[in-house]
Amino acid sequence: MTEPRKIKILLAYDGSDLALDAVQYIGEVFPSDRTRVVIFYVETKIPRSFWRMERELDFRFQTPEIRASIATRKKSVNLAMEKAEKLLLDSGFPLDSIQTMVHIKNQGIVQDIVEESHQGYDALVVGRKGHSRIKDFLVDSLPIKLLEKIRTIPLIVVGKKPSHKNILVAFDGTREIMKAVKSMSSLINTKGCKLLLCHSQYPQSLFRKPKKQEHSKMFNLSMDYFLEAGFSIDQVSFEIIEEKNHTNCILNKARYGDFGTIVIGRRGLTAFKRVLLNRVGNKIFRNADNHVVWVVQ
Repeated sequence: MTEPRKIKILLAYDGSDLALDAVQYIGEVFPSDRTRVVIFYVETKIPRSFWRMERELDFRFQTPEIRASIATRKKSVNLAMEKAEKLLLDSGFPLDSIQTMVHIKNQGIVQDIVEESHQGYDALVVGRKGHSRIKDFLVDSLPIKLLEKIRTIPLIVVGKKPSHKNILVAFDGTREIMKAVKSMSSLINTKGCKLLLCHSQYPQSLFRKPKKQEHSKMFNLSMDYFLEAGFSIDQVSFEIIEEKNHTNCILNKARYGDFGTIVIGRRGLTAFKRVLLNRVGNKIFRNADNHVVWVVQ
């Protein structure tokens, strides 16, 4: 029997209590016996100007306070990393499958995370909110910025206190969503999960009605992926909803149908069409506060 492949997850972590929701999600969703988690923290480096100023006589009187502040900051970061590590240990992850990494900022927080994501990871997990909800509201949040740059692995954005047991796949039968289905089902712990493949389409007209065999064919192909990943037939269902606004359809179904996770596939589009698509992605990201959103290229 072939041994299940190992999974490597990158967690972009800022040390805040809000970011612990993402840690908790990893602990509940990914199989602890075959998952390695790297807790990645980007730290701002101390500028060289500080050390130059320290040598100046007038500045020496202030450096003890500044040094104490730096030491306090370092201690805070270490405690935050230990807290995240403990959450994963309590979830059943072995100590040797957890790595904490404090990375000194080089190109910028977003770009440094992107560069690290190229090091053989299967998915990038990030919390929807960081230290400041107000700041995240006023400026482009980290998930929105990462959405533009993470192309080769799933980007998983975790909202507040997510319930992951019910998963909604925004399903359209395209190659991209098939890849999303396959990617997700090969990574998560399938025990106790309920999945809905939700296909949103424009209301039927007298001139064109979708063929039932077309829907059946694309659903059966996805079912094969789920069965191979360990799901049973009664865990997966399929639903077609007639709605002009596909984004609202997915959001409303997730909210009122008790689905904690939304999985979407991102198509390879032209630059112009990508601008239009981003409006949909941004709307899902900004309004699905209490959900987990998977984005797969």
